[in-house]
Amino acid sequence: MEAKFRDYIIKNNLLKDCKKLLLAVSGGPDSLAMLELFSEYKEEFDLKIAVAHVDHRLRKASEEEAEFVKAYAQKKGFDFFLKQVNLPELIKKNNSSAEALARELRFDFFKEIIQKNNYDLLALAHHRDDQAETVLLNLFRGSGLQGLSGIQSKTELNGIKIIHPLLEFNKEEILAYCKQKKLEPRFDSTNQENIYSRNIIRNEIFPLVEKKINYNAREVIARSSKLVAAENNFLQEMAAKKYEQIVKSETDNKIVVDFNEIINLDQVLQRRIYRFIYNKLNSNLDDLYLDHIFEIEKLIQNQKTGRGVDIASGIRVEISYSSLIFFKKTNSTNKLNNKIKFEVEETIEIDNNCSFVSQIIDIDDFSFSTDSLTAAFDYQKLQLPLFLRNRKAGDKIKPLGMAGHKKVKDILIDQKVPKQKRDQLLLIVDAEDNIIWVPPYKISDIYKITRETDKVLILKLKYNEED
Repeated sequence: MEAKFRDYIIKNNLLKDCKKLLLAVSGGPDSLAMLELFSEYKEEFDLKIAVAHVDHRLRKASEEEAEFVKAYAQKKGFDFFLKQVNLPELIKKNNSSAEALARELRFDFFKEIIQKNNYDLLALAHHRDDQAETVLLNLFRGSGLQGLSGIQSKTELNGIKIIHPLLEFNKEEILAYCKQKKLEPRFDSTNQENIYSRNIIRNEIFPLVEKKINYNAREVIARSSKLVAAENNFLQEMAAKKYEQIVKSETDNKIVVDFNEIINLDQVLQRRIYRFIYNKLNSNLDDLYLDHIFEIEKLIQNQKTGRGVDIASGIRVEISYSSLIFFKKTNSTNKLNNKIKFEVEETIEIDNNCSFVSQIIDIDDFSFSTDSLTAAFDYQKLQLPLFLRNRKAGDKIKPLGMAGHKKVKDILIDQKVPKQKRDQLLLIVDAEDNIIWVPPYKISDIYKITRETDKVLILKLKYNEED
């Protein structure tokens, strides 16, 4: 196993220009085997190695596991970094999934260590079985070729350069190596609980497939992911070249491409370019779903200048004559300490990038707008004055056209608004704190315009993006 490990690193050039390596070690068999393997070759590869461990306090044994990893790292002469977080408490506070929040906390910690101590790479102990599980999980989630490529031997996430040196090994090999080396790894009992999607795939789906269809299913899927990855990389390179040909201008917050050029490309390349641009503006592909791509395509089909659509992470896409513009609407948090009162027919500046404007018009002068950033209400039905405020727990609205009320939280989840953005959203409420608009998603049915409407209040959310 040691020779195979060494060959894999050399063949894939995993340690190119690496002098300082950070290992993420949980204390389980995979990461402990990785630690032991790197300790065998640290002199040959001329590495300064450190170990990072996060204690999530999810289990009673977690504190003992942290001490175990610390002792083992120090025995090897490696620097050790520990972060302790009360994950159960944070889950309740943030209303997040355990998997997502734990992962976010870990990578924030790793990035902090890397930046402060100038480490070149982060090594993670994912193996071939993890690869197969990841591919299957991505398939069930409706992923494209990128997701079906699975875990790459070298990748980058939020500015962290990551390697996966154990992808050639299956779980049985790793457990045998731990036994051979008398490593005594710690085992996470939650891995046997089928409450997470990955555990269900690992503990229920794969055993059934291996028994009924193919004993080597994990190996076959992991091998197939390499073929998919090669084809995906080819298409990515082609999309990047096409992007260079059609881009008009590019800044950190705004990218403009030639509208006529992009609509003449094959749909496969179009969709990859949209993802490519989103990644440039957002530094990752988090929260971008296929539904957002469909929204862009629907916008383009209309081919009407001035029209736009909000996708994810505060990014908006608009058509402007011969240009298709992608821009970040605002960098502000829009987090308010108190409600903001505003009178009708005045403009409220939220910050340098965002403002609300209002106008009262006669019903005879009114025509409905399809712009999601504009809302219209029966002026006489409103309890004035109006206020701006952030979302509160339990907020509900009766959406236009619905018989009953719906939680604002559920609306934002349906719209795939990232969790960190939901509490920053600004709502419009009346004097009795009834929500009249959740911009740009839903308006209240209670204040809708009818045949009896005489005066109309127009509200518009404006983003003053850079030219």
